[in-house]
Amino acid sequence: MAVFFCFFPQTGSGCGIIGAVLFRIQQKKGEKPFMIALPLAKKITELFLILFAAAALVKTGILKAENSRILSKLSLYFITPCVIFNSFQKELTPEIGQGLLIAVALAAGFELLFFLIAAVLRRVWKATEVERASVVFANVGNLVIPLVSFVLGSDWVIYVSAYIFVFNLLFWTFGIRMFNRDSSPGIKKILLNPNLLATWAGLITLFTRLKLPEPVMLAFSDVASMIGPLSMMITGMMIGGMTFRSMFSNRRVFGVIFFRMILASGLAVLAAVLVVRFLPVDRNIVMVILLGAIAPTASNINQVAILSHRDAEYASAIHVLSTLSCIVPIPLWFLLFETLIR
Repeated sequence: MAVFFCFFPQTGSGCGIIGAVLFRIQQKKGEKPFMIALPLAKKITELFLILFAAAALVKTGILKAENSRILSKLSLYFITPCVIFNSFQKELTPEIGQGLLIAVALAAGFELLFFLIAAVLRRVWKATEVERASVVFANVGNLVIPLVSFVLGSDWVIYVSAYIFVFNLLFWTFGIRMFNRDSSPGIKKILLNPNLLATWAGLITLFTRLKLPEPVMLAFSDVASMIGPLSMMITGMMIGGMTFRSMFSNRRVFGVIFFRMILASGLAVLAAVLVVRFLPVDRNIVMVILLGAIAPTASNINQVAILSHRDAEYASAIHVLSTLSCIVPIPLWFLLFETLIR
């Protein structure tokens, strides 16, 4: 981390601003600390320190931006599936079964909302395929899993897996058709997606109550704990390989970030408040799915943009800038959410 502080000496204090603001607001009101917002700000700050350290390593030539592709494959095909499978290793109870159904329904509801927003943007803003996909599909895995694990505990990661399940089904069907209406990934590619395979395997062990040997489970758990730092290293290496000119070459990127992090996220927060107030659901499950809904844009969009020849550099800029910007709105959205459900 020493390299990081040499090149970004003010970041450590700057990232703590959000936490300090939340603490002072609570102190002024004389209330107990907010259950989610303050720990969330702290964890995001921790992850961003790793992100900027990785960017500094690329800027200094110690690492190359192209190395992030290897780490991306490692995350996609090994670490994330381990996280998903590991989240299902618990005793099946009626509460968990019902909670999974609620989580899937909530995730599908949020995605429907985002598809509607994208449809409006296509008409009134002439949004491109990359822009619409960036509004609809959020980074529900790499960033959300470590945040949920830290703030609520590892027992709640199973509900993130429910959102990942919905994400993969929609992304590899409707998402792909956003970029190319004449092509379809096919049912085989959808079902053999490594994250979905991990979900199927996890569900089998959950419902059959199959217990794996302890060394195997410890291996899954140890690999799963790598998801947060590795995902931020990947994004940081991407940032290190980009110039400011390439990131801001298309001014519409600010509009996409506004629609993703402010408009779509704000509507999702209001919807979550209504769900908690008027439906008999566990608010922690709602918070888990809400965190996935207000996350920055998914990295998968850049991969598909490359294959579809749909402005991949612009897609990368959107992903990087939305990730950088999330350090402010995510804690504040949860501060608003917790305030409104009191």
